[in-house]
Amino acid sequence: MSLFGALTAASQSLLSQKIGITTTNRNINNVYTEGYSRETPVFADTPGLGVQVETVKRVFSRAYFKRLVSENGDNSQLKTFKEILSQVESLFNESMGSGLSEIINQFFNSLHDVAVNPDDIAARASFLSVAQTLVGRVRDTYSSLEEIKTTSVSHLKDVIDEVNRLTKRLADINRNMLIFKDSPERFNQYLDERDRALKELSSMVDIKIVYLPNKRVRVFTAKGFPLVMEDRSFDLKMTQDADGVKVFSDGVDITDDFEKGKIGGIISGLKMVKKFEDKLNTWVSTFAEKVNQQHEAGYNLYGETGISLFSSDNGQPIDASNIVLAIEDPKKVAAASDPAYLNSDNTNVKNIIALGEQKFPELSDLSFSEFYATEIASSIGAETKSVDDLLEASRFRLESIEEKVKELSGVNIDEELVNLTRYQRAYQAAARVVTVTDELLQTVLGMVR
Repeated sequence: MSLFGALTAASQSLLSQKIGITTTNRNINNVYTEGYSRETPVFADTPGLGVQVETVKRVFSRAYFKRLVSENGDNSQLKTFKEILSQVESLFNESMGSGLSEIINQFFNSLHDVAVNPDDIAARASFLSVAQTLVGRVRDTYSSLEEIKTTSVSHLKDVIDEVNRLTKRLADINRNMLIFKDSPERFNQYLDERDRALKELSSMVDIKIVYLPNKRVRVFTAKGFPLVMEDRSFDLKMTQDADGVKVFSDGVDITDDFEKGKIGGIISGLKMVKKFEDKLNTWVSTFAEKVNQQHEAGYNLYGETGISLFSSDNGQPIDASNIVLAIEDPKKVAAASDPAYLNSDNTNVKNIIALGEQKFPELSDLSFSEFYATEIASSIGAETKSVDDLLEASRFRLESIEEKVKELSGVNIDEELVNLTRYQRAYQAAARVVTVTDELLQTVLGMVR
């Protein structure tokens, strides 16, 4: 090799090793940067020119990342769903004193004192007080369920807004990637930013990612509705009416398509709140109907009959949202069945007490207490436990795949320091070759003179 050829090869080596040093320093500086994928220079021997850097490779596994996106969506859905379930469960938690079991039992137990002494005004007043407490507890529970729904719908709107922001950002990244495709450093930065956005998006909505040959992406919902197409984004929209919330993509209702992410968790949670509202309404309407039928069959101390114990405050059929106590006067409690013995007959009040043990077709052939305990209180507890188990398994899987991604793409500071030393020594060697070659050229030129 001629002296000028040696100088050219050494100069090229200097440039290549400098890229290696710069790349390694960038890795070290980003050791704690979330979502950063380490980079490594790819060297190649070029005849007559020595070693060159073909490109700066980003260490990344598409297969691992797709698994990460999927598990992240599952985990986020379960966490969001559990948050809503936990709020619902707290409303029916007997150990915290927020359930209805105790007050249901008190309702029927308080009638025993009336049965013992039908003309005892204090016993009647005590019963009405317990009945009012039951009504108040039911109304509070229903109001709390409605508040959970309202808060969840507001959260859903915020999440959809964030989804739309992220899809716009991904479209911008796709556009910029074409501009900087010949600049490996900037191009890799956009790839990292893209994957951070995709991971965040997967925590909100279940997505499918299609990688294009130029490394740009297309993003779809799980059922194939587009979110990002190259440099275009498509917004999700939400509406709310009497039937609940709906999410649309390009005018198509895709509410039931969401299974993962925060949107899936919120929609599942809203369905669960509605389910327990319906169960509570079923219990309340059946309870009020059966008690009213029996109470209307009796006579109060005024000799009146056909008087309801419960009514609604809006003229609609009685449910958990509108139930009120229809009487305030203790003398209007219909304890007697025989109008001739208003002060001593307790037959009707005993019949009301007996309702507590009866089973009703409207309540799946269960009593009032049994339906509440099994279909409401125990049911929400079992649902929460099931989600807890699924969430724990999901957390384990997510942590495992995150660890694999970190092992592959994360920065190992010890390894980078070794690489830095290697590139520095190679740089020094190339610099030495340049120096020696320069000295030889000066010697040759001196001989010519």
